Formats: sequence, C-alpha cells, structure tokens
Amino acid sequence: MDVKSVIGMYWDKRSQTYDENRYNSQNEVRHFWKGILKDAIRTDESLKILDVGTGTGFLALLFAEMGHSVTGMDISRGMLEKAQHNAGKLKLTVDFMHCDAENLPFEDETFDIVINRHLLWTLPSPGIAINEWSRAVKSGGKIMLIDGRWHDHTIDMRLRRLLGGIIAFMTEKRSPRMFMSYYANIKDQLPFFNGSGSNHIVDLFTEAGLKNISVDTLEKLKEFENKNRSLSYRIANKPSLFLALGEK
Repeated sequence: MDVKSVIGMYWDKRSQTYDENRYNSQNEVRHFWKGILKDAIRTDESLKILDVGTGTGFLALLFAEMGHSVTGMDISRGMLEKAQHNAGKLKLTVDFMHCDAENLPFEDETFDIVINRHLLWTLPSPGIAINEWSRAVKSGGKIMLIDGRWHDHTIDMRLRRLLGGIIAFMTEKRSPRMFMSYYANIKDQLPFFNGSGSNHIVDLFTEAGLKNISVDTLEKLKEFENKNRSLSYRIANKPSLFLALGEK
C-alpha cells in the first residue's frame, strides 16, 4: 500500500475521535486565531482562499466567518465529513473537496491565498506541494504556512510524550499506539515527519519562486496554547511554531 493511502486511512480512523475543541473557551480561540489571520492577510477585501489539508475545517471556517470565499481540501474523507458537519453547525458555506495536496485539481492562478496548518509533516514531497500551491495562487497572491518542529528527542520530552499519551488515552480515548501502527512503516518517507524549521520553509518558498518571504514566530500563539489547550497537549508538546508567508 502506498504512503498516501496509509495516511488517508489513518486520518479517516482518527476522524472518529478527533476534536478541535480541546480548549478552555472555543469562542476565545476563534477570536484569537482571527486576529492572527487578519494580521497576515492585511486586507478587508473578500478573497478566494484554499485551505490545504483542512482537516475538520478549522481555518476554512474562520475565513468563511470573516466573509471570504473558501475551498477546503483534504486527503481524508472522514475529516471532510467532520468539516462539513462543523460548517453546518455554524451555518457557514465552504466548498469541501477530497483531493491531494501535492496534485491540486485547480487551474493556474485560481486563488488569492493558499494556506495550510500543520500539514507538511504528512507529505512525501513537500517541495512538489509548495510548487503546486504557488501554481494555484494568483500573481500577487500569497502562500501562508503554519508549521513547527514537533519532536524533541531528549529524554525529558520522551517522558513527557509518554505521560501525555497516557493522559490522552484516559481522557480523550486517543491511543498513541494507533498512530504508530500506521506511521511506523512510512515515517522515513516523510521528510518533515518530526516537523520543519522556518529555514527549511524559506528555502522551499525561494525555490518555488516566491518573494517578500517573512516568518512570524507566533510567540503569542504559543503562550495562548499553553494556557488554553488540554492537559495532555501541554505535557506532551513543546512545539517551535511559526507562520511563513510568501508572495507570488
């Protein structure tokens, strides 16, 4: 079975228990993230936006709520079903599609913005993906990528991840063993499996011909996450988050 089939199967399975709402206040987190997105796009105009690897539609629905025309795509049909359900609850319209982040079914220069969050680690060919996103963005449009380095291999962090996994299993019915049962045999084929550094993304953006590249280290987001995410997340994660922005 190829890598992408395994990834799709994992996230279909994961979608059964996946929940974006593990925050103390969902309204507060939505307000906080809207501030990040508004600061990044720097316009009040209605834009045509593609959210690649939309998952449960977190970013796509925020942009729709802000008045933009949004397409959300994912390799997992299970996640897309959750995203559509979430859109219905919020009475928002987003065009959700099942497709491959490395092979977009869109014509050149279709979108004003292509965005993704925490996606690169799941991709076998991140460089090909970024070239595709660049192709699909209009001249003068932007690619926004929110990512980070997830796994610190020190003994301290290994113990924290073990404890966080136990708590997640007890409180969220989420088993770390299920994750590795899918990813153990394919992780070596995923260049950013452990996450990415901003320098890697700047290089890939440059190779894709993007300009005016900038990186925001999202320090306020890290503080917000540490205060508002679930106990299992705070124990097991110490990510180095950033938002990279490039213009076509």
